Amino acid sequence: MAAPAYTPLATNPFTGGFPSSNEASAVASSAASFGLGYLQKLREERLSSLRPAGEFFDKNRFSMPTGFANVTSRFNYNLTYFQGNYLLMFLAITAYSLITNLLLMFSVAFAVGGMYFINRIPPEGIRIGSNTYQAGQLKTILIGISVLLFFFSSTIGTVFWIVGASAVTILGHAAVMQEGVEGEFASVV
Repeated sequence: MAAPAYTPLATNPFTGGFPSSNEASAVASSAASFGLGYLQKLREERLSSLRPAGEFFDKNRFSMPTGFANVTSRFNYNLTYFQGNYLLMFLAITAYSLITNLLLMFSVAFAVGGMYFINRIPPEGIRIGSNTYQAGQLKTILIGISVLLFFFSSTIGTVFWIVGASAVTILGHAAVMQEGVEGEFASVV
């Protein structure tokens, strides 16, 4: 009989092996560092291109576009030139919508906090009363409760409001802001 094409890992729960507490904490810390790494990458790549507020709100460069070609050229220039500022505007609009919709903020905190605590449950489960619940069962309960909370907190309406408010604000700014002098030189070269 030939050897199997794969080697079972010691952390496979179906073979009876579970990760040690050191291995489990390493996995949890790598997941946390993934989130922090993503935020650090976002800050370095996107937010490093923030333009000064004086340049972003320069009222001498605001003017109505003369035609569709002018609008598209302004979009092409401003959306790349001010992308860090536009990302900050989007994040501010999102934060505003969460702050003004307290039930939605509670729903997000409940779902994220619930997943955080469920991921900390040991493999043998948790005992509540005379019943033992596994992490998968608790995740199903959490998803059911979270769906109801998100439904009653008008999540879909809030998402559409964020998209609409961001589109009007960002595209409106990009349309009325004239291209910088460096944009005209880039098209010549």
